[in-house]
Amino acid sequence: MRQVIGAALLAAGTLVTGPGGTAGACACGGIVSPDLDARVTGEQSLVTIDGNAETIVMRLDVDSVAYNAALIVPTPTPATASAADPTVFTELERLTAPRIERSPTAGADRDEAGATPGGAPTVIARVQLGPLEATTLTGGDRIGVQQWLDENGYTMRPEVTAQLDPYLRQGWSFVAMRLTGDEPLSGQLDPVRLDFSSDRLVYPMRMSAAAKDPQRVVIYTLAQHRMQRTDPDASTQDVTVDFAGSIQGRTSETTLTELSAANPYLTRISTTIADPASITADFTFGPAPTDDPYQRVIGGGDDADVAALLAAVAASGLVVVVAAAVGVFLIVRHRRAR
Repeated sequence: MRQVIGAALLAAGTLVTGPGGTAGACACGGIVSPDLDARVTGEQSLVTIDGNAETIVMRLDVDSVAYNAALIVPTPTPATASAADPTVFTELERLTAPRIERSPTAGADRDEAGATPGGAPTVIARVQLGPLEATTLTGGDRIGVQQWLDENGYTMRPEVTAQLDPYLRQGWSFVAMRLTGDEPLSGQLDPVRLDFSSDRLVYPMRMSAAAKDPQRVVIYTLAQHRMQRTDPDASTQDVTVDFAGSIQGRTSETTLTELSAANPYLTRISTTIADPASITADFTFGPAPTDDPYQRVIGGGDDADVAALLAAVAASGLVVVVAAAVGVFLIVRHRRAR
């Protein structure tokens, strides 16, 4: 169970685990850790909504994560955190893999009233997921939330705290997560699932404005139709569709079977953000103009060319879909209790 942290450990923000740490590169921002080699090697996220019930499933691959790491995830309403089946992303990679051909082929902000602001937040739930403790918070103002975090062993950089304010003013809740084990982690971490109520399919991104490095965000959506980005930032970012098509009858994986029952259309959307400071909105999604299917194609003149191309792709680490759950969470420093 030590790797049940999933994407809940590091995605889109800055990991800070101790004074004097050195920042490393990741799609979501810098990693600051006593382990100077700590880095994220892959981040993946799946989002879907059924009525007003939204689900986000996320997973991280890491070289090393110190034992005293923690994070905060904003959600429109209080979320329920649980462990997810790690096979979901292996199956997503299979379903969205490029088709190989021998010959070349052409090819809005939420203003609704939320929890009453002011003072300390309310603890809705606390759950232990292996070495990860997840606490759902709602209500309060920035000072109250910051005080709660401080009293419970979290310390946030000022630029991070500033990103909490817009979410709190709009009545959003947070999931505060921290490692409670004594050992560092390395390798592919099991995914974490967040379920919460929302009036639209949304992927929190505004906290990623505090990131220092360019970001690549790849999100899988499950819906009744092919999906596209609908938020205002989409027009200023490099957004592409890598896959679109129904997966009905194409998978027996437990999580995908459950989530695709009412939403069988899978879309894989990639976004490149050169300047994270330009982020002004969360990702939102809506139906595309058509449900036309799309699949990437790898082509070559003969078998040898295709084999060489695949070898080069594999060597660069691109043959496995690396889907970045960038912007969903913000990693903060967790002070160990003495």
